[in-house]
Amino acid sequence: MRGAASRLFSVLLAGCMLVSLSGCWNYSEIDDMSIVAGVAIDKNKADNNIQMTVEMVDTQGGLQDNQTGFKLMSLTGDTIFNIARSMISLTGRKLFWSHAKVIIISEELAREGLVKVIDWYSRDTETRADVFIFISGEKNARNVLNLNNTTKTIMSFELAQMMKDEPFTSTAPVVEIWDFIDKLETPGKSAIAPLINISEVNGQKNGRVAGTAVFVKDRMVGKLNGEETKYALFAKNDVKGGVLNVDNERGVPTYSLEILSSRTKVKTARVDGKLQIQIHTITHTGLDEVMSTVELSGKESIQAIEDRASADLQAQILAVIHKVQREYQADIFGFGKVVHDDMPQIWHGLEQKWPQEFKNLEVKVTSKVIIQSTAKSSRTIKLGD
Repeated sequence: MRGAASRLFSVLLAGCMLVSLSGCWNYSEIDDMSIVAGVAIDKNKADNNIQMTVEMVDTQGGLQDNQTGFKLMSLTGDTIFNIARSMISLTGRKLFWSHAKVIIISEELAREGLVKVIDWYSRDTETRADVFIFISGEKNARNVLNLNNTTKTIMSFELAQMMKDEPFTSTAPVVEIWDFIDKLETPGKSAIAPLINISEVNGQKNGRVAGTAVFVKDRMVGKLNGEETKYALFAKNDVKGGVLNVDNERGVPTYSLEILSSRTKVKTARVDGKLQIQIHTITHTGLDEVMSTVELSGKESIQAIEDRASADLQAQILAVIHKVQREYQADIFGFGKVVHDDMPQIWHGLEQKWPQEFKNLEVKVTSKVIIQSTAKSSRTIKLGD
C-alpha cells in the first residue's frame, strides 16, 4: 500500500511539473500550494453546522525536493464552499483540489441528506468528478483520515488504492461521486456508497472498506454488510472477482471457488398479468481450495459442487433483494430503469409509485456456477497410512 501511495504521489508531482513547464505555474507558485488528498465531512453539533476536514500533502522544498508531508486541517461553517475558501486564510496557501481522491461523509450527515454537502464538490471547476465517495461507520468521518498519524501514510491515497483493488473481493461497491449523483437523478435507480470503518489487528489500526450504505433519494436509510453486498453486486452485474464458499453434502464449509468472471442478465416479463423481474447469472470459477481428503467424485464430484454453489448463490441473491425490498424500499438494483427501457408504457404508469411497486415486485433468480479449472491439481490431498 505504501509503495502504491508513493507512486501515486510521484504521478502528482509529475503532473505539476508538466503544468509548470507549460507556463501556467512556476516553482514558487507550487511552493505556495497545498495539494488536497481527501476530504471528510461531519456535522458539528455545537452550532448545528458543517465541519470539513482536509488531508493536505505538502511538497517541502517544492519540486526540487521529493520529500512529502501531510497534515489535517478542520474548519466549520454554514456551507462547504465557505469553509473551502476560509481554509486559505488558515493555511496561507491556495488549496489545489484537482488531485483529491476521496470524500468521506459521516453517517449522521448521510441520514439527513447529502445534496447539501456534495453539490459544491460536484459543481466547482477546481474539483474532479472521479473522486471516490465513502460513508463513515465511525462516529466522525475525520477519524478515518486521522489514521495517517498511525499508518504514517497519506490516508486518502491508501483508500483510493483500496477501491482500485476492491473488485478482487466484491465486498463493497466502487462509487465515484459522478456515479452517485447520476443515480440520484435517474428515475428507477437508488444510490449506494461503500462503508468504511476502522479495524484494529494486533494493536494496529487501519481503514477497512466493507458493506454498503443504501439511499432513498439523497438520504441514507440502511446498510448491507460485506457478504450481503457481494450478492447485491451479483444482481447489479457488478461482480468482477471474489470468492464463493461452498459446503460439502453435510453442510460443512469445504470448498473455495475463485470468481474468474460473472455475467448477469436482467429482463422484465408479465406473468399472470403481474410485472416480474427475471435475473439470470452465469459465473465462471476456479476451484482454489478443498478442505477435505474426499475424492472429487460421486456426491462430491465437480458437478455436485457446481450444483450446490449455484443453488446457494441463487438463494443468497434473492435473499438480499428481498431484504432491500422489505426493509428499505430502495431500488439499488436499477429494476425500475430496466422496466423503463423494456416497457416504457407500463413504466409511465408506475413511475410515481415505484417505491411501493418495488417493495412488492416479484423477482425470480436463476444462477449457474461453472468450475472451469481446479488450479494446479485435479485431485485432493491423500493422507499416508
